[in-house]
Amino acid sequence: MFRYLRPHWRLALASVVITVLSTLVNLLAPWPLKILIDNVLGQRPLSSRLTSILGPVAHNRSWLLTLAVSGGLIIAILVNGLHVMTNYVNTQITQWITLDFRSYLFLHAQRMSLAFHDRRQSGMIIYMINSQGGAPAGLIMTAPMVAESGLTLIGMIWICYQIDSTLALSSLSVVPFLYYSVGFYATHIQERLGKVRAMEAESLAVIHESISMMRVIVAFGREGHEYRRFRDQTTNAVEARVQVTIRQTLFSLVINMITAISSTVVLGISAQRVIQGQMTVGQLLVVIAYIAAIYKPLETISFTIGSLQDLFISLRSTFELLDTQPDTQDAPGAKEYGRIAGGIVFEGVHFTYSGRNDTLADISFSAKPGQVISIVGPTGSGKSTVA
Repeated sequence: MFRYLRPHWRLALASVVITVLSTLVNLLAPWPLKILIDNVLGQRPLSSRLTSILGPVAHNRSWLLTLAVSGGLIIAILVNGLHVMTNYVNTQITQWITLDFRSYLFLHAQRMSLAFHDRRQSGMIIYMINSQGGAPAGLIMTAPMVAESGLTLIGMIWICYQIDSTLALSSLSVVPFLYYSVGFYATHIQERLGKVRAMEAESLAVIHESISMMRVIVAFGREGHEYRRFRDQTTNAVEARVQVTIRQTLFSLVINMITAISSTVVLGISAQRVIQGQMTVGQLLVVIAYIAAIYKPLETISFTIGSLQDLFISLRSTFELLDTQPDTQDAPGAKEYGRIAGGIVFEGVHFTYSGRNDTLADISFSAKPGQVISIVGPTGSGKSTVA
């Protein structure tokens, strides 16, 4: 799928740079609050590293207050600015990849033989191109999201470990439970999602067939029958979608409960550390901010992996279409001609569709320029194939 990303490598590079910058800025977010609590209100001295950087300002509480407040404002501006840039760049990548992939699906569908289109419902192909054509872009664009969450997670765990190793390790105790939950969900949801997607595609196929054959339906008074057919099919699809949504909601509930329980445990340990004098209030706020932020990327990664199942179902359908080779293909080394003028000659032409032998058998005739040839025969005798 990454070949669809290659033409947009500049945007992809910009997305990577913004992802790294967003991670670094997010790691800085809690520190102005720590300086405000510990060094301005609590009158604790700054660390030796910050003191050497700030010089005389490090001992002036008014300047430290200004520094903490302005630093928090600057970080907030950077966070929001990078968020806007991320949305802009990633939206461009998503839309262009989706356009390229849908165009390729559309072109491939046109290359397929009439026999293929006789076997497949047009509505199914329309659903595949329009509704499932965004799956490659969706899957590719999970990479920046997961990468940012992963980098943020590593950075926050490392900083928390420097402050209190027990708290950092306690916060990671949630990972095995998340891993098991995601694995169980991914294993049991794919088949259900596949059935739901097939039902929804069938509903679109019913609409497409009915609208395209509206003259015949009205002429024979079949409106009621077509409505009931559409209603029954759509009702089944809705019921199946509701069942899948219930399971997806339960998965979200399990993930949120796991992280909530772990957050409560870590908060209790942190408060005990402050009571015992092993941590400052400012450090507690930093740890709480980081722990809360740690679970956000963990939840993001978990939900992303869960939502990938839906994309895998779409990819499976679209790749199945792309893997289908046209029944009629050019011979190796065939030459491409523009618009030509001349006669057409059939000499002993044979043609066979899959599962339908001898559609054409030893057909010979010639059509001279300007001549009108009439091809006559019963339904299924191969008239359209000749044409």
